[in-house]
Amino acid sequence: MAINLRDIFRNLKLQTFIGAAIILLIYKLFLPSNSSFVFRFVGDILVLVTTATLVIYFIEQLSSKTISPLSLVMNVGILNVILFCLISFSGSIFELFFENVTEKVQNPGFVLSIAGFIYAFLILGSIAYIFLAFKELYFLKQKRNASTYFNTMIVFIILASVSYSLKDYPELSFIKNTFLIVAILLIIINSLKISWIAFLVKKEKISLLILSVVISILFVVNLVNNTDANLHGKLLYGFSPALAQLSTIIMIYGAIYFSILFFTTLFHLPTAEAFDRKAQEVSSLQYFSKLITQVLDFNELGETVTDITTKVCNADAAWIILKDSADMKSIANKNIGYLDANKINEYIFSNDKYEDKQGTFIIKLNKFSDEKLSEKYSSLAIASLKMRNDVKGFLVAAKKGEFIFDDEDKNALGTFSDYASVAIENSRLLEESIEKERMEKELDVAREIQMKILPAKNPEFDNLSISSVFIPAFEVGGDYYDFFELGKDKLGFIIADVSGKGITAAFVMAEIKGIFESLTQTIDTPKEILVKANQILKRTLDRKTFISAAFGLLDTKKEEITIARAGHCPIILLRDNEVKDLRPAGIGLGLHFGEIFEKSIEEIKIKLKDDDTIVLYTDGITEAKNVALEDFGDGHFEKALLESNNQDANGIANKVMREITEFSKDNSQHDDITLVILKWKQKK
Repeated sequence: MAINLRDIFRNLKLQTFIGAAIILLIYKLFLPSNSSFVFRFVGDILVLVTTATLVIYFIEQLSSKTISPLSLVMNVGILNVILFCLISFSGSIFELFFENVTEKVQNPGFVLSIAGFIYAFLILGSIAYIFLAFKELYFLKQKRNASTYFNTMIVFIILASVSYSLKDYPELSFIKNTFLIVAILLIIINSLKISWIAFLVKKEKISLLILSVVISILFVVNLVNNTDANLHGKLLYGFSPALAQLSTIIMIYGAIYFSILFFTTLFHLPTAEAFDRKAQEVSSLQYFSKLITQVLDFNELGETVTDITTKVCNADAAWIILKDSADMKSIANKNIGYLDANKINEYIFSNDKYEDKQGTFIIKLNKFSDEKLSEKYSSLAIASLKMRNDVKGFLVAAKKGEFIFDDEDKNALGTFSDYASVAIENSRLLEESIEKERMEKELDVAREIQMKILPAKNPEFDNLSISSVFIPAFEVGGDYYDFFELGKDKLGFIIADVSGKGITAAFVMAEIKGIFESLTQTIDTPKEILVKANQILKRTLDRKTFISAAFGLLDTKKEEITIARAGHCPIILLRDNEVKDLRPAGIGLGLHFGEIFEKSIEEIKIKLKDDDTIVLYTDGITEAKNVALEDFGDGHFEKALLESNNQDANGIANKVMREITEFSKDNSQHDDITLVILKWKQKK
């Protein structure tokens, strides 16, 4: 179990006070002699010790809380009202319970002693808290260590209180008078050290002005009533002369302090509005500096910027002008209509000298405001919004009536616009980041779908080795290849390249997969399949999109391949260690949807021989670039094929990809790469 040392010390201070109070009670009940100076002196010491322990306990309680100076002042006022009631009505209250109480004060009985003790403790607690309030107010907002002056004052207040018993000795009365005069002088000096008023806003200063008058009067009234002539004074003096004098000194302290406080507040009042404005500027900048690092909607941020702008430079209206290409667009209008704002924008930027002006400047509207605007605006303060060292817009503040912006307003707006520029840029970057993240997630999903569209594995046939490679240039691509097992002896295969890249091309690729899967179930010639696919795609493809494709049908029983090509890269035949380009005629899918397409498509048959290799590819292979932006080209491609022709399909594909990777290692891939290799082994 953790031990809280602060709680232990707090409890220890409370126990010390309770112990001192019990000792004082016992002393007063059982040693009540007031005739002896020694008894009175010891009693006074016990009272002061008890008061000190109570003040220390109050300090501990206040240190754990944040109390404003106005709250302390209000508490002092409330305690003064309580003291006023106690002092004014103590006689009436005691006479309800005791007869001839005034005569019994000198020799009280047990019950009256208890009642007097309770009454004295109420006074003691009140003045202890009031003194603590004075201490807190004295040190509040002090920039230098002024504890010496305050501690010296405490010493003389104690000496003046303890020496009050000497009033029965006229020849020694100069001692108590001297201590009292020095204590009052120190009270006056310390009361002049008021630093916290400057930090109050105008409304708080007005409240303080009223409170200081009321509390000063209460202290004076209580001071006048705090005499030996009434029951209150007799009860207090009978309990402890030191306590009676201490209460008098605290009331003198209060009357002096709040009188000085009144005049100090009065002198600060004319500058209160300027201070409020500066405080508003600082708090606005502090608040806005936090917004810079927060996730904010751009529109919400704009409204926050213009709202704070009106406060920072004491404006009546504000808005933001963003440069969108050659246009100026107003956003986040605060206290001004879009029509008026646009008219002012046209007026400002009709002069080219303002369009790219940096810094902060002031423009007087003069007659323009009267003639063309729904409300009269006297002047504008305009600050440029710089993002990456370029002026991307302006923050505009406007004043109504006859008042115009001054240099102070200009400087404040200039400072704030720097914060606003950073915040707006951060907001834009954040929106771009969120959009990029959203796109990346969509592309991840599309990539996952695309990988499911492509064959999970290559088909297996006797006497046929198959290899396939697909590497998209982006998260998703427009290249497509597939295999269609059409019975025991036939294999359909396709390779296609959708114009363009990215997610749009991938969606088209997904659609043509479905088209070819359906057509291969009912049509058994490559040409007819391409012609029919072109007709179906008429409903889908726009004028900017086309598809190059090559479709083949391999008959393992007849040992032949039938191929048709729709504008795709040549089909390569490796035979007898030679490279042959097969280029059956045909235009791309989507370039024409009539008879022209059908007539353009040519179908060829290839009778397979042992070790024949059919290579289908997209232009991402031959157009792969190195750091000098040179193409990999047909030469490098054919050389890699010939060097690996003695291997199976996988070996050939691996050789080609190694060569491409080595060639373009210092340059990024800019197009999708697709490679399909079929190697035939003669039946034996």
